[in-house]
Amino acid sequence: MSFRRIIFWAHLVVGVATGLVIFALAFTGVMLTYEAQIKAAFGPSVAPTTEYNEMMSADDIMKIAQPAFPGETATLNFYSDASKPVSVSAGRHEAKLIDPYSGAFIEADSNPTEGFFGLMENLHRNLAMGFDSAGSQMVKISNVAFLFIILSGIYLWLPRKWKWSFIRQKIFFQKMPTAKARDFNWHHVFSFWVVIPLVAVVGSGAVLSYQWANNLVFAAAGLEAPQGRGQGNGMWAKSSGGGTSSLPAEQLVSFQSILDKAEGVESGWKTISIIVPASDQAKTVDVLIDTGNGKQGATQQTITYDRESGEVASVKGPNEMATPTQSLRRYIRFLHTGEVYGVIGQTLAGIASLACLFLVWTGFALAWRRLISPLFRPKAKPTLNMR
Repeated sequence: MSFRRIIFWAHLVVGVATGLVIFALAFTGVMLTYEAQIKAAFGPSVAPTTEYNEMMSADDIMKIAQPAFPGETATLNFYSDASKPVSVSAGRHEAKLIDPYSGAFIEADSNPTEGFFGLMENLHRNLAMGFDSAGSQMVKISNVAFLFIILSGIYLWLPRKWKWSFIRQKIFFQKMPTAKARDFNWHHVFSFWVVIPLVAVVGSGAVLSYQWANNLVFAAAGLEAPQGRGQGNGMWAKSSGGGTSSLPAEQLVSFQSILDKAEGVESGWKTISIIVPASDQAKTVDVLIDTGNGKQGATQQTITYDRESGEVASVKGPNEMATPTQSLRRYIRFLHTGEVYGVIGQTLAGIASLACLFLVWTGFALAWRRLISPLFRPKAKPTLNMR
């Protein structure tokens, strides 16, 4: 067997063995493409009422939010869209929503899309088969197998003769005389146009699946690999501190005043997050200003305000807010969904997932014709020599 044939048969066998799981991952990947935008569109909205016609101050909202996650460092998130409720979150916990007019917590199931996306996420992560551990292992194995399929497919895609007539059939859809030729053409064309986003999505998925893959990536970058899943989506895990003020709490600059100052820093801000101080007399408070989608480190900065004077104590740009290890881990996490590059990245990841459905379908069709169809062909009967 030539090396190319060995790679071909390995590509085919691994593809057939994991094809159904890969199809499920690709399908749920398509469904999750614009999860954040759809959830936001169907999320609960707030507005003044006859009974509650004024928005509460950040200080009052903070008093309501603090007990939500007792003993943990919480973050209070305010949005430029005034119709969105304030959210409070801590670590990897799901955020709790607060109506800034009434101060009431909003039930998590008030968003009609939560159930659908929850199901899609469970299918994507562990196939939601009722035995999460086995389903999760199947997903992890299929992630690594799919990466092998892509890399071996790149090698197999390379034409043996670099002539335009051969290359054209592998990068453009052609009218083919048979179904087999059509599937062969589609399989190569789809793989050519989505190979880069596909390597990014599947490669990052493999890194997220296994610690050994994670270690390899960080070792290649010259960094120490983090162990475990990390601590949430934020750029930091806790407030920078700053000590306790000698002034009584009532004489410190209010959080509402600090929020007003933060709103004037970036005209295009989307989210302003205040790290809830552990003490009412904390001397400083950290405020994160985000002009992106919350997943892009390059669009964030942290400003530390002195609560005695209300002045800026320090400013940390995107490159100062996290260690190189934290930044790379965050990049890999949101490269998998494409969100690290905003809507364009999400769209490319979604297109790659959609193309995967055709790759699996055409791959199975080609494998069927090669392996199964010959078994059902009638065998030629020997002819008798009448001489």
